[in-house]
Amino acid sequence: MISDPIIYFYHKFGFDPSSIKELVHGAKYVGILLQNGQIGVCVTIGRQLSGEIPKEINLNNIEHRIILNAYFNAKLNYSIEYKGEMDICEAVDFKQFQNIVMVGNFKSIVKRFKQSDIPFTVFDKEEDDLPFTPMKKQLDYIKKADAIILTGTSIYNATFEELLRNSNTNCNIFLLGPSCILHPDIKVFRNVKGVFGSVFERNDNRVLETIKLGFGTKHFSQFSRKVYI
Repeated sequence: MISDPIIYFYHKFGFDPSSIKELVHGAKYVGILLQNGQIGVCVTIGRQLSGEIPKEINLNNIEHRIILNAYFNAKLNYSIEYKGEMDICEAVDFKQFQNIVMVGNFKSIVKRFKQSDIPFTVFDKEEDDLPFTPMKKQLDYIKKADAIILTGTSIYNATFEELLRNSNTNCNIFLLGPSCILHPDIKVFRNVKGVFGSVFERNDNRVLETIKLGFGTKHFSQFSRKVYI
């Protein structure tokens, strides 16, 4: 089985450049508006993009992978009915886990875990300093974890496969963030138990304008619904 979600969804659904009405990018995100009004986003972590829609896809090209991530986010996140709106801390009882690893600095979750006295370990490539654990120790912690909260960024930057491969068989992996692709097939990947992402109203230009201005999740989340599968 294909272990890379970007490759998996590309083989299953393809890529149709003509279906894209607008591609925008800023300092933190890229956004795609499809001809049918559906919107998808993907975090870029400051990576500079050309802003061009590729005519031919190179699955090893990081810019193409970012665009594909946003494209599948737009194409697939509207294809299912969600049971309701709920964030990850409401949907999952994290007190049941003994070894929680967070890959990505989810500040609101860190705050809530501290308030609830839930022990956890955080890794973040952009902030390899206290209170974060050095990245060189990441796989050691991943192997022992019984719950992993994993940033959706891992899907396009190709760390997803390595992290899942090194997780133990009893681990519960939860993907989180507006970059996440909300399609049932994402749960065929090893240990993935839930995906928590965002859906926007069709043709909501406020999302695209916010991205173009260089803002991130904190600013455009007000225009989104927090949903999960």
